[in-house]
Amino acid sequence: MAPNQVTGTAKRPFGFRDLLGYFMGDFGCNMSFTLISSYMFIFYTQYIGISLAHYSIVILITKILDGINDPIIGAIVDRMGANKKGEKFKQWILRGAPFLALAATVMFIDAENWSYPAKMALCIGGYILWDITYTVVNVPYGALSSVMTSKPSQRAALSNARSWGYIIAGVPLGILIPLFAYEQVTKNGQTASIFRGERMFPIAIILGIVSVIAFALLYLNTEERIQQVEAEGEEVKFNYFTTLKDFFHNRAILGIALASIAQILFLMGGNQLHQLTYQMYFGDGTLSSYSILTQVIPLLVGTAIGGALVGKLGKKELSTWPLIGSIAVYVLLYFVEIKNPILWITMQIIANSFAFGLTIYTWGMVSDAIDYQEWKTGFRNEGSIYATYSMLRKVAQGFGQSFIPAAIAILIPTLNVKDPMTWTPENSLAIRDMAALFPLIGYILIFICFKFIFNLDRKTVAEMQVALGRDKG
Repeated sequence: MAPNQVTGTAKRPFGFRDLLGYFMGDFGCNMSFTLISSYMFIFYTQYIGISLAHYSIVILITKILDGINDPIIGAIVDRMGANKKGEKFKQWILRGAPFLALAATVMFIDAENWSYPAKMALCIGGYILWDITYTVVNVPYGALSSVMTSKPSQRAALSNARSWGYIIAGVPLGILIPLFAYEQVTKNGQTASIFRGERMFPIAIILGIVSVIAFALLYLNTEERIQQVEAEGEEVKFNYFTTLKDFFHNRAILGIALASIAQILFLMGGNQLHQLTYQMYFGDGTLSSYSILTQVIPLLVGTAIGGALVGKLGKKELSTWPLIGSIAVYVLLYFVEIKNPILWITMQIIANSFAFGLTIYTWGMVSDAIDYQEWKTGFRNEGSIYATYSMLRKVAQGFGQSFIPAAIAILIPTLNVKDPMTWTPENSLAIRDMAALFPLIGYILIFICFKFIFNLDRKTVAEMQVALGRDKG
């Protein structure tokens, strides 16, 4: 047998259990990721009292530094390889799950009455701890799909299952938490929707327990079928720097990485601005509960439409051209001042429905890009490749989470997010305009990445799988 050949072991056939298990993985990840990404900003700035400028600097520096964890974890996973059960990735997910749940809980300790340096220490230390534990779980989870199956149709199904895991996890967080965490308060004759941060700690405990159960279900229901073996008597040597060099010569992984960076910077960043828009412009933070519809309905649309079309058109094709509709909707939202929150939410649903391919097929495209590197180099180091991709996402998250508060501080200097008296009509309108502009920029950049950089269309994927000696599916 040739070195670096990828083989299948005698495992049960791919089926519903794998989809369920992979679904539970993203469900478990997002019990903490969605909690952190949706509520950390408002928790530490509005409730704990860290200034926007300090928060921006802290997040940027810690996120970039923590991005180093991804290639380190990926290299360790690749070097250690599979255990006696043939599990290369699942073992890491199972062991890291309890620590991830604990770290997410630490992030929401009620520190409102602590000294300012202690508040900063909690924010910095807690975030680094959470990010490290998240890396230990998420990097192996992301790479797991590439060894579960090689069939494009099954990888598309796994990517779809992962997307549903993200969405379903977001339902209780997106609907129930705003109802529980916001309260209408009247002070000095002015009524405002106030964030009650002291209620977040028990929520984090409950979600942590749920996440551990979800990861256990992933472990029990998924199979790693594709394994790399070396020739008899020959040891396969691993060099991360060689893998890194090949990564940056891989158009497919660069295309999906750049698209993901744009998604994180502008679409996820836009979510923070939408949250402030509901609270300040529309005057009711609990409206955030309805924003989950902007994710659930597009995913339903994509699942119904995409399932019948992905085999005929391909993941790249379904993810690219419909984005023109998303761009058109956000052009309208930016130039037309909408005062009805239901109409605002409806327009977001329409825009995101055009982008269903971005939601459903991104992770399947990452798996294809991992195969593409193997096709071109002859080596398969999925842990390190995914870790490098994840590192770039983390750097983008750092810039995105710091860019939003920095942009608010620079562009709207009279706004103090902790002081409702500064939530004037002018400042609230400025927040609304930013909430429309950011997704508009993001969708334009993602279209460019998919159309002109990512090079794995349906025909090329089929050719690649034949060359690698796998079923075309």
